[in-house]
Amino acid sequence: MAVSRGKFLKSLGKSIPGMVLGGGITTAAQKVLGKVAAVSGEPAIPSAPADPATVKVEPVEFIKQGPAEGNRIALTFDDGPTPGVTDLILDELKQRGLRATFFMIGNGITAAPDLARRVLVEGHEVGNHTLTHPKLTALPDAQVEAEVDKTQEIIRDVLRHHAIWFRPPFGALRQNQAGMILKAGLRVVLWNVDPGDWAQPGETKIIKTVLAESRPGSIILCHDKYQQTANSVGAVLDGLMERGLEPVTLSALLAE
Repeated sequence: MAVSRGKFLKSLGKSIPGMVLGGGITTAAQKVLGKVAAVSGEPAIPSAPADPATVKVEPVEFIKQGPAEGNRIALTFDDGPTPGVTDLILDELKQRGLRATFFMIGNGITAAPDLARRVLVEGHEVGNHTLTHPKLTALPDAQVEAEVDKTQEIIRDVLRHHAIWFRPPFGALRQNQAGMILKAGLRVVLWNVDPGDWAQPGETKIIKTVLAESRPGSIILCHDKYQQTANSVGAVLDGLMERGLEPVTLSALLAE
């Protein structure tokens, strides 16, 4: 004669001490119920939901370099567009038929829209570098979102472009902020070669550092904000090519 599930659970509770704990079912009881379900054809009682505190969350990748196979590298420029600097860098790239990625500040785009458009027209890539260049780790979440989202809107509306790369100012971004970047449809890109052009160490130092540290897959950090950087770009590009390295956009380097 068939026994109801309720009567079975009562008898099971007597045969398996401590079957029910805090309104749930112990592991031992779950195993028995699973066997019963397999024989009877009835569904087993589901396990209790996992404790959120024990669920492992995979960290968001902060990209620092590309594939080491091949000969490609990515030359990237932050903080522009800057009239009198960005255009000189574009001239050097155009002369050699090479491509780069420019992480632009939203307010910089609205201040120099034609120069920003020239970057895209000549085959380069534009990334999101926030609206005002703040240190994001010092801001509340709502302000971080506004910095990123407003810049995406400017890139879309002014440049008719959809950015897919994001670089936090100063390279400062916490893992618990990275979800906001992904939500905006962006991936976080840092670098692995930094010539320190932001400190204005001199053109010779900038050139030597880039050429000494660059390898296939390198992502090079520069800034289209300083005259020293603009004056160094031609020699940097020639030196990279002499070493058999090809400067490309981030999307080309990372095959996106």
